[in-house]
Amino acid sequence: MLADGGRVNSNPMISPDHLRQMTSDQVPAACKTADSFFPGFWDGTEWGFGVAVKTEGPQRGRIGWSGGLGTDFFVDPDGTVGILLTQVEMGKDMSPLVAEFQSLHEPS
Repeated sequence: MLADGGRVNSNPMISPDHLRQMTSDQVPAACKTADSFFPGFWDGTEWGFGVAVKTEGPQRGRIGWSGGLGTDFFVDPDGTVGILLTQVEMGKDMSPLVAEFQSLHEPS
C-alpha cells in the first residue's frame, strides 16, 4: 500500500492527503534537540505518522521503521520493500545486521 500511493490492487486504502501526512515530518523542530534522544537520531530523518522518512543520503525518500525488538522494514520510492524479522532485542549486537539490511538496496 505504501509503495503504491495508498492503494492495494488499484483500490484506495487511504486518501492521498492521509498518505502525505503519514510520510511528512510531524515532529516540531523545537523537539529535535541533541539531548532529546541519542546523538544523530534526528539527522537525515523525519518522522511521520508511524514511519520514518529518510531525507538525506543514498536512501533519500525511503520510508520505514526500525523496532526495538528486532524488526525493520522499508519501502523505497521505486517500490522495493524490505522486511527484517528477528527475535533479538535491538542493541549493539543487532546494529551491524540492521545496517547491512538497510544497505542491501539503494533507491534509484
